[in-house]
Amino acid sequence: MDNRLKDKRIMGNALEMIMRDVLDGMVGFTRETCIGSKMADMEILAVEKPRRRHAAVIPFPLIGDTDK
Repeated sequence: MDNRLKDKRIMGNALEMIMRDVLDGMVGFTRETCIGSKMADMEILAVEKPRRRHAAVIPFPLIGDTDK
């Protein structure tokens, strides 16, 4: 298969225009997807006391440490 664009780069104004077009497309997609969403609304399902008051610390093995 002949690939005429092999070893070619898009640079300068052309690259900027492509990037802007992609970003505009992403903004449009996000806007269309989020129409009617209730982004600021969040329902609190329950308020509970924590079961533990401390975090469990898992030791990270050192490089070359073969003891398990």
